[in-house]
Amino acid sequence: MKPESEIPEDVEFQLARSFLLQNSEKTEMNLYDHLTLTVMRVLETRPKNAIDAFEAISSEIKRSRFKAVDAASSIFKPVYDSAPGIETSKVQMQLFNQPSQEDPPEDGLGEIPDIMDLSNLWEWAGVSFGREETFMLFLSLRKLVAEKPLKSVRLWGIIHGLHGNYIITEGELKDGASDDDGDLVNGTGESAEEAEDSAAAAAEAETVEQVPVEDPTLPKAKNRVIPPLPKESRAGVNRYVYYVCSYPGAPWQRLPDVIPEKLQISRQIRKYFTGDLKQQIVSYPKFEATEAQYLRCQIARISAATVASPAGYYTFDPEDESEEEGHQPAIIINPEFEGLQNDALLQLTSWVHHVPYILPQGRITWENPYASFKKSDDDGDGDEDEEKEEGEGGADAEELLAENAEPETGPPLLSPLANDEDAAEGGPAWVARACSTLSPVKFTPVTLRSTRWPGAMIVAYNDKFANIYVGDGHGDVGKGMGLSDGMLLPPVLPDVAKEFALIEKEENPDDPDNPILKEMGMIEQKDPTVEEEDAFEEAKRAKEEEAKDAAEEGEEAAEEEEED
Repeated sequence: MKPESEIPEDVEFQLARSFLLQNSEKTEMNLYDHLTLTVMRVLETRPKNAIDAFEAISSEIKRSRFKAVDAASSIFKPVYDSAPGIETSKVQMQLFNQPSQEDPPEDGLGEIPDIMDLSNLWEWAGVSFGREETFMLFLSLRKLVAEKPLKSVRLWGIIHGLHGNYIITEGELKDGASDDDGDLVNGTGESAEEAEDSAAAAAEAETVEQVPVEDPTLPKAKNRVIPPLPKESRAGVNRYVYYVCSYPGAPWQRLPDVIPEKLQISRQIRKYFTGDLKQQIVSYPKFEATEAQYLRCQIARISAATVASPAGYYTFDPEDESEEEGHQPAIIINPEFEGLQNDALLQLTSWVHHVPYILPQGRITWENPYASFKKSDDDGDGDEDEEKEEGEGGADAEELLAENAEPETGPPLLSPLANDEDAAEGGPAWVARACSTLSPVKFTPVTLRSTRWPGAMIVAYNDKFANIYVGDGHGDVGKGMGLSDGMLLPPVLPDVAKEFALIEKEENPDDPDNPILKEMGMIEQKDPTVEEEDAFEEAKRAKEEEAKDAAEEGEEAAEEEEED
């Protein structure tokens, strides 16, 4: 039925088009766009029977644009969620943004190596991350030095994990720069939320009076506990700081400093990395730390054993005139170094360690673990004097330990690789060879691979060289010497503690000075009967009355003497 007033055709067309453009409340789609896409798909594909395939094409277009409100109950997923690596790409896109120049640091950004050039050397040695991945690593390092107060950085390597890998960067802090990240990961600093929580806990603790209660019947321990060794701060094994990430563009996470006791235990265990820095290490001996600390210990061990440079590249600093005991001499780059020919680089005597040796106690410089005994003895303590009078002699023995402790020593700095210990199977610690046998040695790079730490390598060509590690973070394990079929055997568990036993002494007729000791087992006593308890109570009261009468008689006798 036509309306009373005629509507122009163009207006009627616009009204019809606007009706078709109305979006659905459920799918947020409109019929106009859907029909347009469907007709375009028909013209593109040109099916044999277009009318029969129209409904199928329409359904396919609807499914491709479907967005479920509840992802758990939906069958179809949005298109943008089906593409793998989309989130990683979004993160890596931010690496191409130019760093902000509003507040540049006064001393400039840290030094970044040209890893695009170094990657050519790595490829000669069989290590390649790919051109795109290498460039992403360069951009990620540029972002790191822009955000952190680092003087210089270098790509240390990659350690593979069970569920994720660690890309590791070694950096040196600027002189006088504050290490906020280090304070947080080492537990010496607090975030804003942690500071508020600790302040609230301290305020609550002030309101509660805590009085330590000591049981006088319990014996006091006479043997002192050896305090933990102090860690080296911005020196020695902690001279450099290390940041890790899972892929180029991911946030860099600072690793904690090396603790000597943790490094000692890391030499006795073998745990594969998972890729989670917060993962607790379950092992024997007990590590009592997360994977971040274990990773940092392994990095320190690998660096001390495999990072090397051509002989003459580094020289001792003539301005370092410190004569302190155990002081590690400083080294600087030799400005007169001109490089070595490839023939010379194939000799292990032409390479030296420029990272100091880590002592068995987990430090670069030796620290007397018994030094605190001597200091506390000099201060003097009344309780300790009483112990000496009792004839125990514990303090004297501790003083002897502190005075007679032998300092640990190791290979000196800049010692040649030829002096390294052999690998577990008895072979050489390093294997040096030319990267190609098809061209003369002078035209091909030289590579050195560590057999004690598989994955550590050095690549050099004339005056260029680079150290890198790509592996699982563990050393070589051979057969024999407490090992079985190349697998590490953990230390033997200690003996089970014995039950409490009573020791009785008997006279020795042959040697009166050395009595015979007999160990008696635990004897379970029987509960007394009611008659025995009554008899015990009567005897106890009788003794108390006798003591009271004796005290009264003594007082009367004293009074009579005073009157006389």
